[in-house]
Amino acid sequence: MKRIAVLALILALMTTSVFAEDLIKKYNVSAYDTTDHVTFAINSTHSNSDMDYKGDNLYKTLSSLFNFEYDVWPVSKDSQNEKLRVWINSGTMPDIVTWRNFDYQEYSIYAEQGLLGALPKGWEATYPNLFEMFKLTGLYEQMKMDDGLVYGIPHATFARFSGMDTVVNHVTVYYRKDWAESVGVSTYFEDGVVTLSELAEYNRLCIEKDVAGNGNTLGLCVDPEYMTEFFMLFSGTNYDTFQRGENGYEWCYSQESVLDAIKLANQWYNDGLIDPDFYLKPSADAIAGFNSGIGASMYHNCAISSYMGYKTTFSESTGLDSNEVMGIAVISDDSGVTKAIQTANYWSATFLKPNIQEATLTRLLSLMDWFCTEEGQLTAVCGPWGEAWDYDGNGDVVMLTQKDENGKYPGTADLYKSYNIFRSMGILPDDFSFVNPSNDPLVVQDVFTMYAAKQTGDIIPLDYDYEFFSSDNKANYSLKLEEEVTRLAILQPGLDIRAEWQKFIDANKGIWQPVIDDLNAEFFK
Repeated sequence: MKRIAVLALILALMTTSVFAEDLIKKYNVSAYDTTDHVTFAINSTHSNSDMDYKGDNLYKTLSSLFNFEYDVWPVSKDSQNEKLRVWINSGTMPDIVTWRNFDYQEYSIYAEQGLLGALPKGWEATYPNLFEMFKLTGLYEQMKMDDGLVYGIPHATFARFSGMDTVVNHVTVYYRKDWAESVGVSTYFEDGVVTLSELAEYNRLCIEKDVAGNGNTLGLCVDPEYMTEFFMLFSGTNYDTFQRGENGYEWCYSQESVLDAIKLANQWYNDGLIDPDFYLKPSADAIAGFNSGIGASMYHNCAISSYMGYKTTFSESTGLDSNEVMGIAVISDDSGVTKAIQTANYWSATFLKPNIQEATLTRLLSLMDWFCTEEGQLTAVCGPWGEAWDYDGNGDVVMLTQKDENGKYPGTADLYKSYNIFRSMGILPDDFSFVNPSNDPLVVQDVFTMYAAKQTGDIIPLDYDYEFFSSDNKANYSLKLEEEVTRLAILQPGLDIRAEWQKFIDANKGIWQPVIDDLNAEFFK
């Protein structure tokens, strides 16, 4: 951590040149040319049409520092993929968009068709902080197109404040400590790892004893996507991709271990261990059973911010202290070997519209480059320097915001709505979350323990060759395997799951086999 002592920043945001000059020096922005005022349209990972993203001091500080004004094009999380595709294909996209779960295949097609703006030649030297962040994602070479140019900027998850040799998924099991105690199985969760059989027994006992006291205690609360991921951890393969074998590529879904995982899901469902209506519920409703206090467990996102959010929702819904009754555990097989999926060190990517004005492009890249410095990263995720955070005499970050009556710092998004716009333009907030003094230390420790446990077990590897391979047949690969896994998982006892599974494989061979042929032609010449 840089050892810097600073004066508190007075955010009156006067328009005088003296104030602007002082801001620029204090924030170390003098390396960027911010002479001309620019206005640009921007989309973020998700935003609301009724939210004021220009009224808070974070926006006012940054717009003053970099001499810009933005117009936010709102887009909800659930509709982002569809809306961005329409914008890009119709040539109506805003100046800059950040796509949550961008698809490399689509990226390459859009870039080849001239639907995305390229980063200027020599940008790596002009914007060195942005380039260093880009390299941490491991995607720099993959993002280059045949013309040698890059048409998108992925964002590193772990960089300055936290790192992993192998990045693994952050989805995990939530459970009730008080319920585990009441049904006599608290020892199952003592070390932060629970075996599949132990978790099944815990859910079964909670349901049988109706611990919720409503006549309808739920077991595992989960949506179809996470239900599929949960059981596929025990298949040893990333079911919705293709993997390299000794003699060529194979479609993961057709592996026998995937069928075994589907049978396991079907057994849990028919034993009543999963919310019986899970397949009818969207994500928020599927996990509401646990967060409202009627479910024994939940399998879901466990990034630090998500965990803290769930704890708050749980406490508000139940009136219980989530610190006392809510916990997380890593899932393992019955030998205690934990299960995880390797993920790349990035989430989301930023794209620029083609033919963007040069002055706007320069300002946006300058802003993103600064967000990748320490001062910029901290400002993006915490708020204005001197108002929300500062360095102490040892150079460590301290929060200046006031704690509430429960001793908790307010969330950055609650104080500054523009946080939702800026947070994904540089290094992602996940990185700082492990050392952010405003985060609940109990949550940070739980998540740290979770990652450490996953690192020691079986990790389903990420095949970078497949992930960043592009072909027309791969573009046409559009099977909704989660829907099929869900359909098979809820089949009634006595029906032939293998026959149904094989029927699906055979019926779709014309979709998956051409992808294998393309992969083999490329990597098994």
